[in-house]
Amino acid sequence: MRAIFFYLAFLSMLFGCAGGPSLTELRQGANSVTIVQHGKEPLHYSFGVVDTSSFWAAYGSGVSSQLGGGLLWQDLESSGRAEQAKRAPTVAEVMRWLYNDHPLTNQLADTLIPKFAAVWGQPFDKSRLRVIGADTPISDQNQNFTAFRPITDLVLVFEVRELTLTERQTLGRAFAAGFTLGTNTKNVTAQVTVWLEAYKRDSASGQYKRVWLSSCGANAISMPIDFPFPEVVKSREKAKQLWDAAAPLAIESCSKYFDALNEKERKLAKGG
Repeated sequence: MRAIFFYLAFLSMLFGCAGGPSLTELRQGANSVTIVQHGKEPLHYSFGVVDTSSFWAAYGSGVSSQLGGGLLWQDLESSGRAEQAKRAPTVAEVMRWLYNDHPLTNQLADTLIPKFAAVWGQPFDKSRLRVIGADTPISDQNQNFTAFRPITDLVLVFEVRELTLTERQTLGRAFAAGFTLGTNTKNVTAQVTVWLEAYKRDSASGQYKRVWLSSCGANAISMPIDFPFPEVVKSREKAKQLWDAAAPLAIESCSKYFDALNEKERKLAKGG
């Protein structure tokens, strides 16, 4: 169901944003920009609907040799984490191992950041892109930008917020889940969430306050391929096929979102 909620939230965001300030209003007075890519990989890794109880039943007593033929255990041990290798892997460790330095994040950034900047009426120069580590906090509890001290009017932040392995739901699979009380083997795919943030300098305080937050990405429902979860979790190659398929889908989806934002601004400018 998580994939369905993601899709409905995306539609709501896309078509139900009336009421707040328009981008035209928000970007008034923004004559200079700092563009930030937050992280070179997804900031968060997670499992959605994957029959998690069966996963932990199989691997809960430690890193089994079944996981990637023992390669995950070897990676943990070789990185100086032998103690961690003796216990069950976390979801993040399994997902990061499956991600395996895939170029998905940079592929999305290279295509989407220029479009993100254009929506805000700002030029994009890749040589001036500020790439900061995933472990650097972007903002504080008051939604003030804190990663570093900018000198521009506006800060735009792009991040691949989350990469999720989750069931690709179909009507037939929904019936199967009902008959088996959810214990059936799940066919899973990738789901990618991109976050887009804008911070604007407040002339009175000098702080950069978040004035806009949105998201886009690839949802599991629209992914063209999936594999049984027990096979994916053991195979970097199958995982790679999922990441490969998710990248162009996320680019297409986010590009359509930017197009819709531009169209909305054009209509507002015409008084429509």
